[in-house]
Amino acid sequence: MGTSRHFEYIDHTADIIVRAYGETLAEAFACAAEAMFAVITDSAEIRPTSREPVDIESIDREGLLVGFLSELIVRHESRSVVVGDIRITALGDTHLRADIGIEPFDEIRHGTGTQVKGVSYHLMEIRDPVDGDPAVVQVLFDI
Repeated sequence: MGTSRHFEYIDHTADIIVRAYGETLAEAFACAAEAMFAVITDSAEIRPTSREPVDIESIDREGLLVGFLSELIVRHESRSVVVGDIRITALGDTHLRADIGIEPFDEIRHGTGTQVKGVSYHLMEIRDPVDGDPAVVQVLFDI
């Protein structure tokens, strides 16, 4: 897969399901976050002007994924910023550390997509890479 990141949207009647892939689970987490911002805005137009750390603690990996994506939604909504160039720098079973690119939201340049209200545990799937198959993260966004 190299350095390119991949994700796809899975059909759902009311919300949005994303399946993200990576050579590592950390890369798949980052792809899920990029997929979320591709729902929120035109992510191709995100050009980070600063970087910020994100630290998340949880009792398990599912909680880390929900906590991480929820933290990005909070930063987007409360500070009117968009997030891109997401790097997961540490991912264990109970701790996630990331370095994220931030840019002030510009409605004209970024455009407006669909508001993501939250991240759900429903239909969540987290798989480590096995025998050449990529790591997979599936997550449902409440819109």
